[in-house]
Parts: sequence; C-alpha cells; structure tokens
Amino acid sequence: MAKNDNLPVNTEQIFEETVSKLETWFLKNQKKLTVSVLAVVIAVGGYFGYKFLYLEPREKTAQEEMFFAQNFFEIDSLNWALNGNGQHYGFIDIVDNFGGTKAANLAHYYIGVIYLKQGLYDDAIHYLKKFRSNDLILTPMVRALIGDCYAELGDMKEALSQYERAISSHQNDMVTPMVLMKAAALCDIQGDYQKALNFYERVRNDYIRSNEARDIDKYIAMMETKINQ
Repeated sequence: MAKNDNLPVNTEQIFEETVSKLETWFLKNQKKLTVSVLAVVIAVGGYFGYKFLYLEPREKTAQEEMFFAQNFFEIDSLNWALNGNGQHYGFIDIVDNFGGTKAANLAHYYIGVIYLKQGLYDDAIHYLKKFRSNDLILTPMVRALIGDCYAELGDMKEALSQYERAISSHQNDMVTPMVLMKAAALCDIQGDYQKALNFYERVRNDYIRSNEARDIDKYIAMMETKINQ
C-alpha cells in the first residue's frame, strides 16, 4: 500500500506531547535551573551593590577631595597639591585611598606633572605612565610629557619615541604641532637634520593655522641650510 503523505496532522496531540516532555525535563533539571538562576541573581545583585553602594560613594568622595588638590595645584602650592594640607587630601592620598576611581586616575597625571616640574623625572614617568585616557588632548599631551622626562634624563632615543607616539595618537591642532616642534628640535640637537626638516614640514603642511606654523618657514630654512652644508 502506498504511503499517504496527506494524512491530517494531530496538532493537539503534538502540543500535549511537547508540553509533557518539557515538564519532564524541567522536573529532572529543576535543581540545576534553580542554582543557575540563583547564581545569576547573586551576580547581578552583587554588581549593582558594588557599583551603587561602594564605587559611586567612593568616587563622589574622591572627586570632592580632588577639587581641593586641583585648587592647590592651580595656585602653585605643589606640596599641598601632592600631600594635602592636613584638612584635605593631596593627589598622592587620592591615589592611595581611592584606587580604581576616575579621580585617582586623573591624580596620576597631576602627580606626574608636579614631579616633572620638580625635576624628579623617574617619578614623573612612573605616574604619567599609570594615567589612562582616550581624551583627544590629554592622551598625546601625556606622551609628550613622558618624552620631556626622558629628554631631561638624556635618553634621547626614548624621548623621540614618546614624541612620535604622541604625534601619531589623537592628532589635533592644539597638541600635535607642538609635539612636532619638540621632535624636530630633538633631531636637530642630535644632528639628524633631515628628520628634523620632515617634522617641521609636517607642521607647515598639516597644521598651517597653528601658532607653531607662524615662523615655521624660518625653521625649515635653517634645516635646509644645515643639510646643504
């Protein structure tokens, strides 16, 4: 007898069988499911508890202390800015007591700048390298400052490397031409006049509206003279 492919499908029976199988599977795995759901609930609850009950209050307190430290920095009271004044924290206190906060991250930058001003170049490098940011201005600026530290320490190769990293990251009209000038001056000192010329030409070609471009033709002419001597 030939198979009849047009027999009606008993959808009600199929539905009942499917529900029955699901119930059997659920009863069999109920304990595992309960544990899994409980684990998810605990994880989610722990995350929000950590964020709202721990991180955010710490961040708020750190930002409040940061306000005073930044004010000390602005008025050039660098010792107070670093170590506090007995009533409010300095940047070092903020790093030590509020690690993981945005305020502590920014404090690394300020500490690095202060140590650079004080001639403590190794310490400045240590803190500047701990600063993390994708900011258009701060990211290349920090790289340039690290380059300045290495230049002061006499490590011209690493200084130039840091300048080049600053130039290639987050290019903008404010910081990039300034760093190009630093890199060019460093190459000039080292006698690499062609590379210095290349940096100066980038200022003229790519950042013609910058302050650094105003006298750039003078620097280019100086390098061309040195190359042709």
